[in-house]
Amino acid sequence: MIFDTIENARCYFSLPWWDRVNEFVVDVAPTLSDGEHSIVGKEMFARVMTCFTGRREDAILESHRTYVDIQIVLDGEEAIAIWPTRTLTPRTSYDSDRDVVFYNLPADSAAEIVLKPGLFAAFFPQDAHMPQLMSGAACQIRKLVIKATVDRVMLSGESSPL
Repeated sequence: MIFDTIENARCYFSLPWWDRVNEFVVDVAPTLSDGEHSIVGKEMFARVMTCFTGRREDAILESHRTYVDIQIVLDGEEAIAIWPTRTLTPRTSYDSDRDVVFYNLPADSAAEIVLKPGLFAAFFPQDAHMPQLMSGAACQIRKLVIKATVDRVMLSGESSPL
């Protein structure tokens, strides 16, 4: 998992694909309607959503295998709880069509971050995450989730075609 300011993202992502994501975040995302938007086909796409934060008891704990989630709050503030997937009990089997597995809520505490504009979090396959939690009072948030294949994100060197 990575949690930092967007301006520091180059410390983690310096490949050409990140330039494409950054351009999308700065120039395109603020004007987009809710829904799914292609950046590079199914290899990299964005989901824009407006939703409400809520209680942990009502939230969903999930992880992904094919995609890395890069989550950015455009408006509002949300807490996200994180656990290592290896410590969790799956509630469902892995759904390859949706690239998701859901987990039972564990009794132990999680690491928790608070996302607000200017920050981002990247969740890798080993990072189970529970987004849309309230940080203080429940509120409406506008959020961008970039889905990039693990292979694209983990590509070393500058040979990426993007």
